Amino acid sequence: MKETYKQIRNQFLEILRLIVFIPAGFLAGTIVKFPLFFLARIQESMFGLKMDSWGTHLWQTLIFYIVCFLASIYVKPKFLKSKYFILTWSVLLGFNAFVFMSALPNPPYSTPIKIIIDAFTPIGVLIYLIKDEKNDVLKLSKTGNLPKE
Repeated sequence: MKETYKQIRNQFLEILRLIVFIPAGFLAGTIVKFPLFFLARIQESMFGLKMDSWGTHLWQTLIFYIVCFLASIYVKPKFLKSKYFILTWSVLLGFNAFVFMSALPNPPYSTPIKIIIDAFTPIGVLIYLIKDEKNDVLKLSKTGNLPKE
């Protein structure tokens, strides 16, 4: 009876992880974004670099998506293969790029360079994580899913 309970609990936990692995990544990235905002304020006051410059926006976006992907990798269920993890994030980031690039002709909230950074930085971070054989964050070498060169 206890074994059955344990199996059901583990299966429920894996299904919950499947549902939550992308939102958890975004939540972790958002939590990290607040200290980055304060670091940008310090950078602005000490070095005179504007907080709304494209350089500041680039490093904040890079850190946000690195944390986002790492948290998502940590939460992803064990039965989800790396290639499906990559596919899921690729579809989501493709939609993200489409939405940002559709706002490019008449930017309502930002400059065109920031929109381009928002659209393509996450794709670049994901490609880096896929190609990075040294750290193997996505665990592609264990599964034999390394990209062909």
